Amino acid sequence: MTPEQLKASILQYAMEGRLVKQYSNDEPASILLEKIKAEKEKLVKEGKIKKSKKLPVIEEDEKPFDIPDSWEWVRFGNIVNFNLGKTPSKTTDIYWHNGTVPWVTIKDMQDKTLSETDKQVSDRAIREVFNNNVCQPNTLLMSFKLTIGKTSILNIKAVHNEAIIDIIPLIDDNHIFRNYLFFILPYISQYASSNYAIKGKTLNKTSINNMLIPLPPLAEQKRIVAKIEKLMPLVDKYAEAYNRLKKIDDEFDDRLKQSILQYSMEGKLVKQNPDDEPASVLLEKIKTEKEKLIQEGKIKKTKKLPEITDEEKPFGIPDSWEWTRLGDISNFVGTGMVVPKSKQSNIKTEKYKFPYFKMNNIGNWNGNFLLNDLMYIENSPIISRYFLKSNEILFNTRNSKELVGKTTVVPNKLTDKIIANNNILRIDLIQNDSAKFINEYLISPVMRNIFWNITTATTNVAAIYQKQLILILVPLPPLAEQKRIVAKIKKLDYLINQL
Repeated sequence: MTPEQLKASILQYAMEGRLVKQYSNDEPASILLEKIKAEKEKLVKEGKIKKSKKLPVIEEDEKPFDIPDSWEWVRFGNIVNFNLGKTPSKTTDIYWHNGTVPWVTIKDMQDKTLSETDKQVSDRAIREVFNNNVCQPNTLLMSFKLTIGKTSILNIKAVHNEAIIDIIPLIDDNHIFRNYLFFILPYISQYASSNYAIKGKTLNKTSINNMLIPLPPLAEQKRIVAKIEKLMPLVDKYAEAYNRLKKIDDEFDDRLKQSILQYSMEGKLVKQNPDDEPASVLLEKIKTEKEKLIQEGKIKKTKKLPEITDEEKPFGIPDSWEWTRLGDISNFVGTGMVVPKSKQSNIKTEKYKFPYFKMNNIGNWNGNFLLNDLMYIENSPIISRYFLKSNEILFNTRNSKELVGKTTVVPNKLTDKIIANNNILRIDLIQNDSAKFINEYLISPVMRNIFWNITTATTNVAAIYQKQLILILVPLPPLAEQKRIVAKIKKLDYLINQL
């Protein structure tokens, strides 16, 4: 159970009358309700509050859950007086210049009590905009737009914006009812947003008035608040322990997966089979195929890369493996297509029909090829040269320092013609059956460390260039072993995710 779920369970128990005992000698909520009604009529006669329209009777099918017999379901507008806030015109400097009266926004409502605000308004704003109506200390506030049900209690005199209401219970001995509302409103207001079919994440004055409140006897309210206040510090401690454990779990999964990748690249994950054709033969085949493709004009001839020295090799590999440079076994197709944001759409239409594969569609160091949150672009005379091909490795050349260099492999049998973005370098392996293994190597701990060190970074963007990638050392197993390694990694990833 998450800390949020535990807190929600406690509040649900409180609202259902299951958190503390009921006592037969408590004055029932029906009598409290009569007292509230009498107090409201008195305040209306005295002109202290306005007379409001009669709220609808509560029907049985409206009640979201059962409550004890000594409790009552009530409409919020029948038991409190509340006021919506205001925002003085931002273009009228005199309302904000040298402001002295705190002006509350939802952003200010971070704790149970509110003692300061980010912005203040002037005395003139208080007179002309707020008609001298200033909330007093101990007033309960609740947000009802965008963020529904956030509550705080004022420690200061203040005014607030139109996304917040200030709440004055009609009867509230020693702030017992205010404190009860402070705890239950964040939860019960969510029922209001669904029961009254509010569009989007907001309430309005009508839905606030009609909001259903489970009303316990006043004495029981006091016991409920005391119990919640006793339990919440324990929930906070539970949250600390839960978050520490979750962090350990997350780090454990990541470290375990990284260890598996490192073992696999060192030839320690699966057994070597002496019957496998050694990687030296595979390299000769790749060399021959590459020369053939150059002669046929299908790929460009590149400069001979430097010989590999023993000092360069980051770790030992089995005798049947070979070290090679990425540039010797690949054709670097180039980066993707530049398309301005103004010519992209997040909805596929007849005009915008080509998926535009960007850096966020490459999983963060897990090698995943993601087709969620795609953008779409329109056709162009040059678009075909940017279509992704099966088994291409896609390398993210520009991103944050932490994410630049992440890779994925284009899967077989794509149903759409997908276009690469200009922050993605397409790498076509001469032996494309090696793509999945090479991709696993490129996301391994040793390569993440290498990418970190060769990255060229500015203030906001980090980059890795093709001339650097060509020189990258790759441990190349026999092709049959590559397939066994990839299958083993996939199986172990599945088991880790099940944990």
